[in-house]
Parts: sequence; C-alpha cells; structure tokens
Amino acid sequence: MKPFSFVQLKLIALLIVLAAGALSICIPGIQYRSEITDYFQQDNPDVINFHKLEANFGLQQSLLVLLHSPGQSFVSGNGINTLYGLVQSLEALAGINRSQSLLNTAISSQQDTRSVYRHLKHQGPLYDSVLGQVADNVSRGTFVSEDGSVASIQLYFSSEDYITELYPVIQDLLQQQFVQAGLGEVKLLGPVEIKHALHQALLHDGFYLMPLVLLAGLGVLWYFLRSWWLVVSGAASIIVALWLTAGMVGWLKLSINQTSALAFCIAFIIALADIIHLLMSFTHQDPALPRQQAMLQALRSNFVSLFLTSLTTGIGFLSLNGSSSPVFATFGNIAAIGVACAFVAAISITPVLAVLRSTQARSLEPDMFQRWSGNLNRFRNQLQTRHYALFYLGSIGLSACVLLNTYHNDPLDYFEADSSILQATRLSEQAFGIHHPVSIVVDSKQKDGIYQADFLRVLRQFETWLDAHPQVSHHNSYLAVLTQLKRHLHQNNVKWNATPTSAAEVADLWNLYEMSSPGNTPQTLGLDKSFQSAVVSVGVPKLRSTQLLQLEQDIQLWFQTNAPEYPVSVTGHAILFAGIGKALTSNMFIGGLLSAMVISLLIGLFLRNLRVGLLCLIPNLFPAGIIYGVWGATVGVIDIAAAGTLSISLGIVVDDTIHILKRYLGHREAGLPPQISMERTFEEVGSALMLTTLILCLGMLVLTLSIFGPNQTTAILMASIILVALIYDLIMLPHLLEKLDGWLFAGYRSSSSAAELSAG
Repeated sequence: MKPFSFVQLKLIALLIVLAAGALSICIPGIQYRSEITDYFQQDNPDVINFHKLEANFGLQQSLLVLLHSPGQSFVSGNGINTLYGLVQSLEALAGINRSQSLLNTAISSQQDTRSVYRHLKHQGPLYDSVLGQVADNVSRGTFVSEDGSVASIQLYFSSEDYITELYPVIQDLLQQQFVQAGLGEVKLLGPVEIKHALHQALLHDGFYLMPLVLLAGLGVLWYFLRSWWLVVSGAASIIVALWLTAGMVGWLKLSINQTSALAFCIAFIIALADIIHLLMSFTHQDPALPRQQAMLQALRSNFVSLFLTSLTTGIGFLSLNGSSSPVFATFGNIAAIGVACAFVAAISITPVLAVLRSTQARSLEPDMFQRWSGNLNRFRNQLQTRHYALFYLGSIGLSACVLLNTYHNDPLDYFEADSSILQATRLSEQAFGIHHPVSIVVDSKQKDGIYQADFLRVLRQFETWLDAHPQVSHHNSYLAVLTQLKRHLHQNNVKWNATPTSAAEVADLWNLYEMSSPGNTPQTLGLDKSFQSAVVSVGVPKLRSTQLLQLEQDIQLWFQTNAPEYPVSVTGHAILFAGIGKALTSNMFIGGLLSAMVISLLIGLFLRNLRVGLLCLIPNLFPAGIIYGVWGATVGVIDIAAAGTLSISLGIVVDDTIHILKRYLGHREAGLPPQISMERTFEEVGSALMLTTLILCLGMLVLTLSIFGPNQTTAILMASIILVALIYDLIMLPHLLEKLDGWLFAGYRSSSSAAELSAG
C-alpha cells in the first residue's frame, strides 16, 4: 500500500473526532426497549396472535403478585381480610386500572350475588357458608393454592407510562403491609416483571461489566507494553470509536435492549485487538528508527491485515441480519458499525497520539509471547504424521458431537437461578404447577358467538380433553367460572353442577357475574368486548421446547378434527420462543455458514489466492465445531444465543488466520521456502496473536458475569472458540500450508525459478 504521511493521519484523526462530536447530539436518540417479543419479526403470524391476545384481553400491562404465607391460609377469615387490605391499598394507587384476585370471585345467597370484595366492603360477615363458597372458587382458579398458603393478585396498569413510576411504590407497599408485618414473602411475575428483570440485566451489564472489561483490557495491554502513554493513546482511540458508534446508532434511531447493547462491549474488545497489532508492531521496530518512521512502518505492514480482519469481522456481524430476529440484527449492525469505527480510529488516532511522547526504548529482544510462539513452532516441526492423524481424527470426533445438541429455548432460563423472577416461577410451580401460562384463543367468528350452543358444546368437550392431557396442570375458562356461580345460586347442590348449555342461561349468568362487582368485565372472564372470542387459560409445568410444540400441535389437531369451523391460536411467551425461536436458530446457523463462505472468498480475493481462501475455511470451522461438540456432550442445549454466536465468532476468529496468511504469503512471494516463511511469520505476528487472543478471551470471560443468560452463553462460547481457534491457527494452518504448498503456491515457485534463470 502507499504509505500514509503523518499530515494525512492527523487530518483523518481530526475528521473522526469532529464527526464523533457532531453525532453526539444523536446519542440521546438511542431508544431502549425491553419487550421480550422484540426478538421476533412483528409481522410473524404467531407474534400477531400474541399481540392480539394482549390488546383484546388486557394482558400486556399486568403484574402478578404472589403472596406466600406459610403460617396461614388465605381461605380463612384472617387470610381474606389480609388480602382485602392489600387490594384496597393497591387499587388506591393512581395508575392501577383494576386488579383480579380471589376477591373478584362471586358468592351468592338467596338475597344477592356479589363479589367477595363487595361483600367485605359492605362489612358482610365471613360465615362458614361464605368461606365454603370462597373455597369452591379456589378449586378451579389460580387465585389461591390448594393448601391456601399462596395467593395471587393480578394488577393491571392504566398505561405503560405508570409502570416505571408505580413499580417501586408497589414493592414498598407490599414490603410494609405484608413482609414487614411478618405475614410472609412476596414474589412478582407477569409481563411487567419480565420487563423489569430485562431492564435490570441491562443496567448491571452497562454499569458493572463495561468498566470491568475496559480496566481488564487496558491493564493487560499496559503489562505487555509497559508504557502508560501507549495505553492512553490506544484508550483514546477506543473511546472515540465507541463515541462515534453511539452517535451513528442514535442517528439511525436504532433501539437497543439487554442483548443488542452487548455489541458496544464486543466492539470495544475488537478495537483493542486492532490497537494491539499496531502497537506491538510499533514496539518491535528497529530502535534506531525515529518514532514517526517506526509507526509508519508498523502501519504499513499491518494496514491490509487490519482492514481485511475488520471487513470479515463486520461481515460476520452483518450476517445476523439473516437471522429474522430484529434484536440480533440490531446487535450485528451495531457491532459492525463499531468494528468499522474501531478500524479508522486505530489507524489514525492511535498512531498520531503514540508518537507525541517518547516511550521506553524499543527493543528487538523477543518478548514472552514471541518466545512462546517460537517454542510452539519448534514443537510443531517435531510432530510426525501419526501425531497429525490423531489430531485430525480427534477434531473430527469432537465436532461430530455437535449432533448431541438439542434445541430448547425457555425465556425464563435467561435469568439467573437466584433471580427474583425465577424464585417467583418456582413458587408458581410449587403452588399451581405452572411454569408457563399458555393462552388458547377460540374464535366463534361472530359477535356474541360465545353464547351459542354449538360453541358451548365444543368448548366443554375441549376442556374435558384438557383434563386428560398429561402435560396440562391447570386450565380455566368463562364456562368454569359461570358454572361455579350457578352452583352457588343453588346452595352448592351438585345437581346444578352441569356446564351451561344454552345461550339464555349463559347470558343470565354473565349478567349476574357482571353485577356482582363493578370491576368485573368481559376481560376478567377471558372474553373480548364483542363476546366473539374466549380464552382458555392453560398452565403447564416446565417442558422442553419440543414438548411445548407438540402440545400446541395436539391442540390444533383437536380443533381441526372436532371443530374446524372455529379458528384457534395458541400463544404465550413460551410458545413464541419454542416455535419461532426454532426457525430463528436454524436461520442463524445457516447464516453463519454462508458468512464463512463469503469471508473465505474475500480472503482469497484480497490475498490474490482463492485456493488459500478456500483452505482457511478448515482451521476456522473446526474450532466452532469442536466447541459446539463439547457443548453438546456437556450442556446439550442450543438456544437463540448459542446459535447466534456462530456467526459472531466466525468473523472474529478469522482475524488471526488473516494476519498469518498475509505475512506468510509475503515471504513465499519473496521466494522463501515454506518452513522458513512460517518461522518468519511466527516471529512477526505470533506475539500479537497470542496477546490479542488473551485480551479477547479475558474480555469475553468478564462478560460471563452478566446476569442475563444469552449474554453469558455468547461470552462462554466465544471465549472458548477464540482460544481454540488460536491453537488451530498455530498448529493446523501451518501444517496445511506446508503440506499443500505445491497446490497453493505453484505459481510462486514458477516465478522464483523464472527470476533465477533470468539472473543467470
């Protein structure tokens, strides 16, 4: 390449800083969202059904409060009064639209039918007959556990604007009136709690992990460079790169969440790797050279490699756009922007600042990593054919273990085992047998259709089928509630226990239910406002994704066989992640392999040797294959995060390969034999490769401290793949280059021979 002058470098650095400053006003435009449905395309039919459920039945702005009181039963005078006091205080908060609990269920006498809440509000006594009806109401719902020790309150907010404001207020109120009163413990679940948990994960990673990654990376860099000024010059470049990246993200009005925000951290780690290659090369230049000339020499020898590694890494990230997940696409786009910004900052700001001050005298003495790489090269030369055969067979065997992986994607697994949301989930499983709620929406296709005799018959038969299904721990619908109300009207006489079968009977019971409490609406009964659709609420235990998908297929098949005239949708967070997540995972793996092929082609084009580009696929695919194979033999579960890591890692691990190939091909073009070319290559880039691998792995290991499961998975897999990739680049790649030299470099040999003949 034509060498830069320092005047040009200063101009480029100035333009980058000015661009970062100009884009600063766009940084506040970065939008934050913590909707778990954002992981999927919003025009997907399953997502549309989920949003319809939220909109038509008022579930999107709800918080489930679980009250656990081991010392008392909520189906008692004291328990009901405790529940009544809490509900009164919660509903008094401005922004709480309504609540739903055991107090909303209806009780009847010969004179009146009203909710338990209205009964208490009018100072009605809790006679045994009343408590008996309350206990009967418990039998079908999830308002109180079978032993009475756990009660639930579902809170609905007037709008999303109130959620952030009221969440801490609700927590304080529950602590004061229930926990501190010695009545028990409180756990929170539901859509609002999921949003809160996601938000907490983002804050934790942003405020704790990013600074830790920064300190760890720069600390290691100082340890090996032993120059604070070189570290400062590198840090300045990274800060400007991240600053510019944030400005561009805001300008593009991209939204981030706890997954896509991780892209900034990964961009920082990659920026640090670029700077290491440049500064390590600078410190190993001839000490007799002036600082500026030494830096220009380092830049000249690394520019093509840095450009190509940035390009291939960016392609790896951009391939996530083929995943069909908006969150991972945003992650890839932000990371690609960050990689590009890191490259332009590294080749301009770092060189300009690094030579402003005199650092310690540059030395040609080999550093620790150079000695290691030299020893490794000598060890590699001593390996015999049988050793390589075992190495290749072992690699193939471990890679074959990829087949041991199975697909599973549970959104609740994204949180730590001791997190409050998983503690609440365990309480829900213990009390109600529910790990995930699943909603089945049955559409009658006509207004007031839920009153029709045919619809009632089908729903009754379907609920009978659910009773016998082994994977359903609980189900409820408006028919069950109205049947209980009818029985209460007749003093719990079992002959009145039959499910309503006529439109007139259902309409009369609905009117009684609605009049029993002002808070009773169609939505509280699982009906839409036009009485066209009904929700059957199903609770399922912890199931594998394949089991959830099978349950969904069983439900759809039942309706296709018994009532094809009624459209049915089965939805919920678990169903979304089990169904769409499976297709998304497949897309990510295919996208990763396609990006590997594109990267291989680009390497061949830039290095002017397509055979070398093809060859480099082998040592770059094996590390991922081995790590996913080990993952299959140990963990055995592939989710969205594990699949997405393939595309991310392939773009990063190819960096070492490019640096080796660029130097090796240069030596071969100069006419050096393969073994000498490889020794020279190890001397020139071995140290930087080991140091960048160390820092990349260290940065990823810091990210394993994330409290968000997908980030942990990504960090663990990436750190492992990057480390294994270095081993394959230093052992397998040299062996392949030397053994296939006749095929790869026949043209170079001919050129060298022709030159020798001409000289002769």
